[in-house]
Amino acid sequence: MSEIFYKIISPERKWYWFPVFAVLQLISCFYLVGHRLRLWAYRWGVFPSRRLDCRVISVGNLTLGGTGKTPFVMMIAEILRDNGFKPAILSRGYGGKSSDSVNIVCDGKQTLLSPEWVGDEAVMMAEKLKNVPVLTGPDRYQTGQYALEHFDVDTLILDDGFQHLALNRDLNILLFDHSRPLGNGHLFPAGELREPPGETRRADMICFTRCSRGPVNFDLPIPQIKTHLRLDSVIRMDDEEVLDVETLKNEPVAAFCGIAKPEGFKQILLDSQIQLKFFKAFADHHPYTLQDIEELEARAIKEGARFLLVSEKDAVKLKGMKFSLPVFKVVIELEILEGRKTLDKKLLGQCDAG
Repeated sequence: MSEIFYKIISPERKWYWFPVFAVLQLISCFYLVGHRLRLWAYRWGVFPSRRLDCRVISVGNLTLGGTGKTPFVMMIAEILRDNGFKPAILSRGYGGKSSDSVNIVCDGKQTLLSPEWVGDEAVMMAEKLKNVPVLTGPDRYQTGQYALEHFDVDTLILDDGFQHLALNRDLNILLFDHSRPLGNGHLFPAGELREPPGETRRADMICFTRCSRGPVNFDLPIPQIKTHLRLDSVIRMDDEEVLDVETLKNEPVAAFCGIAKPEGFKQILLDSQIQLKFFKAFADHHPYTLQDIEELEARAIKEGARFLLVSEKDAVKLKGMKFSLPVFKVVIELEILEGRKTLDKKLLGQCDAG
């Protein structure tokens, strides 16, 4: 369905998709009216917006997924922690089956819940950060209050929180993909925009992800930073051995992932001079089966690949599965190209740790 959706909304859509796109444009008008009414209700207090007794930082985007929110959330959690703060992460737990109001994915010491229960992104953050509590739940105020009462935290980070107006925040960070900041420019479902571009004014800072070192044609009077993703290392799935990227350079490999923007993951591998024999993109949050793995390995062997590479987000769902080929999870790090001082000032300059 995702593939069909992007074919319909693409500016290069086939002629036979035009009637469907016209219907989606009509529906997006009703979506816009609903959005305006929701904003009005929060602005005038019809819907309550509550405040927690700590600093709250929101990371979100204006478009549908794939702007790199999760790596950015982890990066600012590490910056805060390294500067004496005690952060916790609040996530929706998208893709998880849990209906509980509060789920403790990580208590700051160990991962307690599975991807099936709370979603792959929350578990990936929990496993990678380890010493930062991660909680999921539909009500960020409730999960935030729980974090304050049960963990020694002083800062809460909302993963995908820009549209969560029920909780007040002290810092609103909005992420845009450098290559396509507004998608196709249309509101959902005729496009990828969750909100009209004018709502960017609610942001305190903008981060452009997946940047080259060229200019950004996005003129807004809001502090801006530029980042990109790079391949840092690879980790063997069976024994957790960390290997340098150089180990796999010019080696014949196959790769797969189930993330929002798979082409970005593929490009990172190609930029690292890995000899990619074939690449398989599954739908975002894809639940892997034994049949999936068998088909991937059969194709990899047929194409002459010696290893399988997978994203960290997908790797958390593959634990316990048996592979006939060595499998490596790809560790991708977020690097700040421009605006590090701006980010530090926003994160650290507004209040003191302790």
